[in-house]
Amino acid sequence: MATIRDVARMAGVSTATVSHVLNETRSVLPETRQRVQRAIATLNYRRDGIARSLRRSSSGTLGLIVSDISNPYFGDFVRGVEDAVYSRPDQYNIILCNTDEDAEKERTYLDVLRERRVEAIIMVPAGGNHDYLRDLVGSGMPVVFADRYLTNVRADSVVVDNRESARAIVSRLTEVGHRRIAVMRASLNASTIEDRMTGFADALADASIVADPDYEISSRSTIEDAHRAGLNLLTLPRPPTAVFCANNFMTLGLIQALATLGLRCPRDLAVIGFDDFPWASAFHPRLTVVSQPAYAVGREAASLLFARISGQTKAGPVRHVLKAKILVRDSCGTAKRATEPSPTGGSLS
Repeated sequence: MATIRDVARMAGVSTATVSHVLNETRSVLPETRQRVQRAIATLNYRRDGIARSLRRSSSGTLGLIVSDISNPYFGDFVRGVEDAVYSRPDQYNIILCNTDEDAEKERTYLDVLRERRVEAIIMVPAGGNHDYLRDLVGSGMPVVFADRYLTNVRADSVVVDNRESARAIVSRLTEVGHRRIAVMRASLNASTIEDRMTGFADALADASIVADPDYEISSRSTIEDAHRAGLNLLTLPRPPTAVFCANNFMTLGLIQALATLGLRCPRDLAVIGFDDFPWASAFHPRLTVVSQPAYAVGREAASLLFARISGQTKAGPVRHVLKAKILVRDSCGTAKRATEPSPTGGSLS
C-alpha cells in the first residue's frame, strides 16, 4: 500500500505539501497540485482513516444502527439521515448496522463502532442493552434514539406520536360501528409498540368497549409469523369484525391470512394498520393506515445529533415528537355494522 512519503517522492515535494493538497489546508501552486494528484492516481494512494482520526482526535464517521433494514420504514429513515449528513459542508461518513431486533447483535455493533472511533451514533434501539447505553452516553458519546426511546437511558430522541395516532385510527373503527376489534402486535421490546397498544386501549375506552384478551394477538415481526397469527385470529369461534395491525408486517401478514381463508376486506373484516408503505394504496381495497414521517424522523435525528456534537444543545435530554397522518381509505369500511351482540354484552351498532 502506497504511503504519503511515496506520493511525495514521486511528485518531488514534501509530505507537508501532499497533506495540504489532500486536506486543502493551504494554497498550493497549480502545477505542484497537478503533480501531487498525478502521483496519487498513479500509486492508487488511499488515506489511512484510522491513523488520521487518531492524529486529529476526530474520525469524521457516524454510526447508524437500525433494527430491521428489511422494513420499508427504515429504508426511508436511513435516506433521511443520509441526506441530512451529506448536505452538510463538513464531511462525515456513515457506518450502517442492522441488528435484526437482536440485543446481542446490537451490543456487538456498538462495540465495533466504538473501536472504529465513531464520533456519534443514531440508533433504533432493540432493547436489552440499557446498562451499556447508559455507560456509553455517560462517557460523553453523543447518542440519538430514533423511532423509539428507552425510558431509563438519558439520551436525545426523535419519535412519532404513536399513542395519539393509534387512538385516532382505532377510533375510526368505532365511529363506523365496530365493537369486536382485535389488535395484532409485534412481540418487540419497543416503546413504539407499547405506545400504540396504549392508544388502542384508549380508543376502546373512549367507546366504552371492554377489551377481549382473545383479541390481542402477538407474533414475531415477520410477514410469515403475522400470517400464521392472522389465521389463528380469524378462525376463532367468534372472530373479530375489525383488526388494528400495530406495524406494517402485521398488516401484510393479516392480508395474506384473509386471502388464504377466502375472506374479503372490508366485507368480512375491516383492517387498519400502523405505517404506510409505497404500495398500500394499490391494495384492493386500499388500506387505511397511519402514515409515519420516516424520512423526516431521519433528518431530524441527524439535526439533533449535530446540535449535540457542536455543543449547541447543552441541556438534555431532548425529545422531538413528530406528527403522523391518518390516511382513511377503504379497508376500514364506511357503514354501520348490523346489530349483533358483542363479546362484552353490547351491540355492534
